[in-house]
Amino acid sequence: MKALEGIKVVDLTRVVSGPHCTMILGDFGADVIKIEKPGAGDIGRGYAPFYEGEATYFMTHNRNKRSISLNMRHPQAKEIVLRLLKDADVLVENFKAGTLEKIGLDPQMLLEMNPRLIITRISGFGQDGPYSDQVCYDAVAQAMSGLMAITGDPDSKGGHPTMVGSYIVDFVSGVYGALGTMAALQAREKTGKGQIVDIAMFDTACSLTHSAIINYYLLGQVAQRNGNQDRAAWPANFYPTKDGQLVYIHCGLDNTFARMCKVLGREELLDDPEYNTLRGRTNHIDECDAMITEWTLQHTLDEIIPICKANAFPCAKVNSIEDMVKDPQLKHRKMIRDVEDKRFGTVTMSGPVVKMSDTNPDVYCTAPRLGEHNHEILGDLLGFSDEEIAQMKEDGVI
Repeated sequence: MKALEGIKVVDLTRVVSGPHCTMILGDFGADVIKIEKPGAGDIGRGYAPFYEGEATYFMTHNRNKRSISLNMRHPQAKEIVLRLLKDADVLVENFKAGTLEKIGLDPQMLLEMNPRLIITRISGFGQDGPYSDQVCYDAVAQAMSGLMAITGDPDSKGGHPTMVGSYIVDFVSGVYGALGTMAALQAREKTGKGQIVDIAMFDTACSLTHSAIINYYLLGQVAQRNGNQDRAAWPANFYPTKDGQLVYIHCGLDNTFARMCKVLGREELLDDPEYNTLRGRTNHIDECDAMITEWTLQHTLDEIIPICKANAFPCAKVNSIEDMVKDPQLKHRKMIRDVEDKRFGTVTMSGPVVKMSDTNPDVYCTAPRLGEHNHEILGDLLGFSDEEIAQMKEDGVI
């Protein structure tokens, strides 16, 4: 059994945040019908790099979906969308606020037509507020939220605001979108009514700044860039090794720090309240880092990792992507997995994060080709004849 089996999702999304949301719903077994522009499709289909003509960017976020190509400027295309939505469970879109209304799919009208419909709207700044009509990208949200300002080395080390190395705001907005959609589906079980789920990327980015808001208002603190140093416990940082690599070691908890002192031969610090408590070490972060650096520079990475593990110090080498994709733990958890593709044969890709004992999400199919399921959806699902479908193609509807 699939957790969302029987749930029909109409997907009007493109690029990352929206497709990531509907991909998650598809992973849980929802029937996701992705509507794309004929000829071009989702914008993500045009982003390099390409594998035999297909954008890996698009392939990453669009597994477990069916694709239908519709020219939304054609009146018949809108009628087809309305027929799909008449008995759909979920509509997901990530246009700029107000676009859905402009193309004739006003949410209130849709809810009157189908009162059980969940309408999930992912946008840059939300459906209301002074910024709602502005365009937003991941980097814009990172910059405006302060997330970029607290990422990177501090000014004292010549640092400057730095983007997170992936589209983290897009991804998490997609996760929030899927979470909100599932919550709305659960609420519908009790009320029988659908509703609108409103996700803003700016809100998402704000949520990723941890305790910066409460610290500002309660303590008067403005969060700063902190490099690789942990923000709550010390010592916890990346340290250079004898063989020129970096190793992450976290000894911020008092009992862990005590074990580290024994490994380093610095047991005298265990009687010093300036070091044997986290509160005291707050005044000696640099000294703690220097002490561990002196030790790590005497050993290679391969020597350090076993010592840390033997003493239960959280530790890690800094993996490259090449290291990560070969990691046995990720392969065991099926995060790196082989999936059969009709065109390419076996494709190695990422898998669902969530693991469940009974209704485990899965990768049921790779990303669809543009319009791959036109006949399947128009004919089998909506009842159009082959002649009618051929006419639609001739008329530029599909």
